[in-house]
Amino acid sequence: MIRTVMERFVEHSPMAVMARLVMQWAVHAESLDDPFERSADGDAEPLREALFALTVDAMLRIAAQVNGASGAQGTNAMHGMRTAGPSALDANVTALHDRMSRAYPQWGRALVRDSAALLLPVAASRALDGLALPADWRVRVLDGASMSAGMRCMPGPSGCTHVIAPDVPHLAEQGACALPVYDPQRGSIVDLLPYERGAVHERAFVAQLVESVRPGELWLLDGHFNPAAILAGWPSDGSLFVVREQACVPPYRSLGDAREQGRLDDAPVYEQRVAMAEAGDTSPGFRRIEWHRDATDGGTGEVVRLLTNAPGSMLDALQIVQFATRAWHDALPLPLDAIRDGALPGTIASRAAPLAAGIAALAYNVFAAMIGVVRQSIELDERDLERLPSHIAAGIETAYGGMMIALPPEDWRCYDKLSDIALRDLARQLAVHVDPRSLRRRRRDHKVSAKSQARLLATTLDHLLRDDAQRAAAGFAALPTIAMATRDFSSNPSRALRHASDALVMVTKYNRPVALLVSIDDWNRLIGQVRETNFDRLSLDYASLVQLAGETAVSDFH
Repeated sequence: MIRTVMERFVEHSPMAVMARLVMQWAVHAESLDDPFERSADGDAEPLREALFALTVDAMLRIAAQVNGASGAQGTNAMHGMRTAGPSALDANVTALHDRMSRAYPQWGRALVRDSAALLLPVAASRALDGLALPADWRVRVLDGASMSAGMRCMPGPSGCTHVIAPDVPHLAEQGACALPVYDPQRGSIVDLLPYERGAVHERAFVAQLVESVRPGELWLLDGHFNPAAILAGWPSDGSLFVVREQACVPPYRSLGDAREQGRLDDAPVYEQRVAMAEAGDTSPGFRRIEWHRDATDGGTGEVVRLLTNAPGSMLDALQIVQFATRAWHDALPLPLDAIRDGALPGTIASRAAPLAAGIAALAYNVFAAMIGVVRQSIELDERDLERLPSHIAAGIETAYGGMMIALPPEDWRCYDKLSDIALRDLARQLAVHVDPRSLRRRRRDHKVSAKSQARLLATTLDHLLRDDAQRAAAGFAALPTIAMATRDFSSNPSRALRHASDALVMVTKYNRPVALLVSIDDWNRLIGQVRETNFDRLSLDYASLVQLAGETAVSDFH
């Protein structure tokens, strides 16, 4: 019966099945266990389903904004109840926050970080188009172009201040917000930096920023940030930054004359060594780069001023300018406007605003991962790629609610324990069925017979409905794996030990595995498999030797 139901959804709406699997993949299963669920009302919706319902609705609203729809029309039927307008969404998000704030005070931000890390196996790595970085370095972009006037660093009589523009007084009444930090190479949001308009000092904001920085990352900070606070507070742990000088110029002292380093777009680029003036001789040196854009025919043109701690041996002045002035958001699979404008619209309570932003970013990462898997699995032209987000959203909106009624949440628990490899294979097999082209174009382009299509559908169902015994027979390599960076492991080793009792803990450094934590039971199972394999191999070798000896004896006898 389950196979028949699943077959119908895979055949007619594989997007809904893929969305469910990718959402479960993007969130740690243990974080969806509500510690207060048993003591709450027995009719309360399970935490997992409440989160996924809001995530699905946010995905539909992101698709509506991508398509240029006026107002979000992505209402969705989930668990037999159609999602209402913004007021109902506001109440749902606030209720979810109040329910989990005692156990997970930073849950919204954790959802974003976890989803970016867990979906890394299916993230499509994009080239930098002529911009070169060392092998293991990652780019992080904090785009402050859309920051409100209350957050921008503006010059004042006593230094940098946060001033609410008089023409937008409503900004002063808005509560906490967040700036997305995205990875242009992987096309995902990796963090949300919280801030409160007009209330948080720039150095406090930089403290939030520095907490997210990891070694081996190049941060591009394009916005009205305070360069002095960034230069003074940036950690010396192997991470780099490039920040633009906007209204507030940091107090620095020159360590040499500015020298021309070349020309970019027929405009000169100058570089100068500087240091913080208030730190004296103990201040590390920085590079101040100026690009006199359009400085042709004797005109001055616009001047782009940059400050960076990147050494010249890694990135020269022209490369720094190219990194800082490139429109990185164009490389993302979905526009960030959907997150900036709020995928969960309405007036969210200030205490629940961080969770609402986290759910919107989670929906963005899930949506982007689905688009990336389909693009890797099917060759599509530009027209079909433009239709892909709306095609995926339409399939989710049409079938997700009915699918969760026909296949209740208990039937999806088995996918929580799948390894990254198994989940990636399932997503790719489902992606083959997600085709935005018309039926006639599919038949014309691929010329796949009905028999071949039925065989492909049967293969997908076999992998989806494989039971636990079959997965266990796959051996030690099929165990679920949790990745943990060395910095996180050293700061919280007890968490790694707790995870090791349920899964393999892969300790990584710069996204490369350096150690593996295995529970005693898994270790004994591995040793048993190795011994059994060696015994079988010895038995086969012994049998072949006996057979060879017998044949030799017979030949000698004759």
